[in-house]
Amino acid sequence: MSVNPVLLELPDLVSLKEQAESLVLPTNDKVSLTGFGDKKSPFRSRGLDFQEVRVYQPGDDIRQIDWRVTAKYGEPFTKLYTEEKEQQIYLVCDLRPNMQFASHGHFKSVMAGRLTALSAFMAAKKKDKLAYTLLTDKIISSIDAASSDLIPTLLNQLTIKPTEDSDISFSDAISHLGRHLKTGASLILFSDFYDITEKELKYLGQLGQKNTVTFVHIYDEMERKLPLESLPYSDGKNTFVMDGKDAQKTFQKSWDEQTNILRQAIQRYGLGYLTLSTNGQYLNLYTQFCWGDK
Repeated sequence: MSVNPVLLELPDLVSLKEQAESLVLPTNDKVSLTGFGDKKSPFRSRGLDFQEVRVYQPGDDIRQIDWRVTAKYGEPFTKLYTEEKEQQIYLVCDLRPNMQFASHGHFKSVMAGRLTALSAFMAAKKKDKLAYTLLTDKIISSIDAASSDLIPTLLNQLTIKPTEDSDISFSDAISHLGRHLKTGASLILFSDFYDITEKELKYLGQLGQKNTVTFVHIYDEMERKLPLESLPYSDGKNTFVMDGKDAQKTFQKSWDEQTNILRQAIQRYGLGYLTLSTNGQYLNLYTQFCWGDK
């Protein structure tokens, strides 16, 4: 079905639920995606806690044989495990005015909203606990939420306000995470991270010591590199012309500086990272990143 490039729509979000239902859960607890480095998937399958060792019985998985104990006693012993408790999936979705832009493809805000909805449906399928924070002109948070509660909230909040500024910073979004993020949770952040600072990155790095933290960096190609020709632009009242060469250098420097800060911090703290362009197959890339090839 055709996707509205500037607004979220209910039929599209419903189709994402169907897509999540068709995904096959991985059998291992850490998944890496070739081409993105050794990054952990934000959707680890629920793992197993070791319980005990007992004498091997017909039907036991031979891959679970404890060879050290087997060698010691001269007969096969099997490791037994119990399933870990449900995991918390915490989603942070940036829908501020800076995300309501794209020179090609879908608005960054639409991408963030769709990926957040898909992630919520994936969490529901795994029977994990869902929590989320939305950034608009205010902070909207819900702890122990349901995917069915998130969808109308996304639809209601994602409105087009291209000339309005938001007083909400990225710092506001993560300031309360420590109070609600459960140990062992999977925190996924969807944003262009244009205003994230070293302070927030350090804090998220600390959270990453006991949780899986994944940055999904959404950007538009024009933000990375402006065309060389002169560009007209408007503040809603007046029209100006931007010199292409000078503007390109300024934008390129700003992009490189902010992106380097982000990537260096992510590498330093060992966090997950995925970049998605508005002019690409972002849903497929994100799905592959989450579930990947084992």
